[in-house]
Amino acid sequence: MTQRPLVLIAGDSHCEQAVKQERPNAKIVGVLRDLALVEYVSSEMFVDEVVLDSRLTPRGESLEGWISRFKKAFPHVAVTVFRESTHRNTAQVPAASVITSQTVVVWSPKGGVGKTFISANLACAAAIATQGKAALIDLNVYSGDVATYLDLSEGPTIIEMLPELPRLRPDGLDRYTQIYGPSRLNVICGPRRPELSTLVGVEHAKQLLSLAARRWGLLYVDTAPDITSDLLGEAIDAASAIVLVITQDVCALRQGKIALDILRKLGIHESSIHVVLNRGARDAPLPEHKVEEYLEKKLASVVPDDRKTVEKSAFQGRPVVLFPKTEIASSIWRLLSEVSPGLPLPDTDKRQNKTRRFRFW
Repeated sequence: MTQRPLVLIAGDSHCEQAVKQERPNAKIVGVLRDLALVEYVSSEMFVDEVVLDSRLTPRGESLEGWISRFKKAFPHVAVTVFRESTHRNTAQVPAASVITSQTVVVWSPKGGVGKTFISANLACAAAIATQGKAALIDLNVYSGDVATYLDLSEGPTIIEMLPELPRLRPDGLDRYTQIYGPSRLNVICGPRRPELSTLVGVEHAKQLLSLAARRWGLLYVDTAPDITSDLLGEAIDAASAIVLVITQDVCALRQGKIALDILRKLGIHESSIHVVLNRGARDAPLPEHKVEEYLEKKLASVVPDDRKTVEKSAFQGRPVVLFPKTEIASSIWRLLSEVSPGLPLPDTDKRQNKTRRFRFW
């Protein structure tokens, strides 16, 4: 039996459609618009061919220069240049979506806004959508509550892996990972006692994030609110997407706006920053549209103030995404579709989002 060639597309949906029409036997492994990501994916998985849109512009070099450098780095991968002028009759199709490795950092400069709640539920939803190919790291080492949210009070934590971390391979993380059964989410819990937090250094965080990103397709990181934390800085450096959690509280909004300004000054692209409004109330003095006006940023999702479901979730150690047919669960799935587009949504959420088009990267 002839094996189907594995094709990675560097381009848009038109390029993807043309490849599908011309090579129906090819297996498309991804559609990306960032050439740096194309290099990364090619180094992480086997690819037979890269179909390259001629309109893409590499950073700091010509397209011809990028192709030459790519061929030297990956001599086994064929490169085909796609020119739209030769495919003017290609039908219009929805924007392509694909999930490659992604590190999502969940942060808020204000404590008590439900950051860990968002982290646990977002990661759990991703694990459900990918059948266990997602992980959550509790990097809020001073007062991490991920283990409490997921009822994982027993088992290994980040502390146990520290002596072995410099020698670990990506699959070695499994020995220090707990599996949250209902969603098959891989969880690395924070220290059980705050005095142990001083053992976790910046180099540890750097090594752990690198290993975990290679071990799992989707990585979610819960962080401390302290903007001066070196661990937070390391997480932001490793992030491909940042979820900023706010509430309609005036102090939380003010600090959220400052946080947005800081992230922008760090050079983080606007499309990589996703703001979620937690505990949203329709009768609040500052409604959603006013929040967006103040932040000068569109909200990725609004998680409603549903204390009954949240309290039930905390008591049972089950994320709210495991409570089907609730508005709060649907809001988490909408957030996931914004942060990691291309993942399958539950049927109820597909109907709610059927007119939306997503693009990754």
